[in-house]
Amino acid sequence: MYNKNDKRRLYWLIDEYLTGKINDVTFCDEFYDSYDLEIVNESFNEVEKIVFYELSQVASRFSQYESDHELDANAFSTSQEVMQKSIETREKLKGCRQIY
Repeated sequence: MYNKNDKRRLYWLIDEYLTGKINDVTFCDEFYDSYDLEIVNESFNEVEKIVFYELSQVASRFSQYESDHELDANAFSTSQEVMQKSIETREKLKGCRQIY
């Protein structure tokens, strides 16, 4: 595991989520803690800036509650949307990933 201010943590979180080691809630909370609160944006290359931002937009709107989705389906992300965006993010980042 990496410190919350280490961008490698984002790669690790995506891997943990996509392999089922952490659930939607944990992934979204931990991604927010690292990406939005801890990591300095200057540490990202151009591809990382774009794809991590896009993933953040989906993850930050995640709700596990059906009642939220019933109130406004466009305001909240579903588990499927978070999963799909995580898969897309991992694919786009394949060439950026550092060996660790």
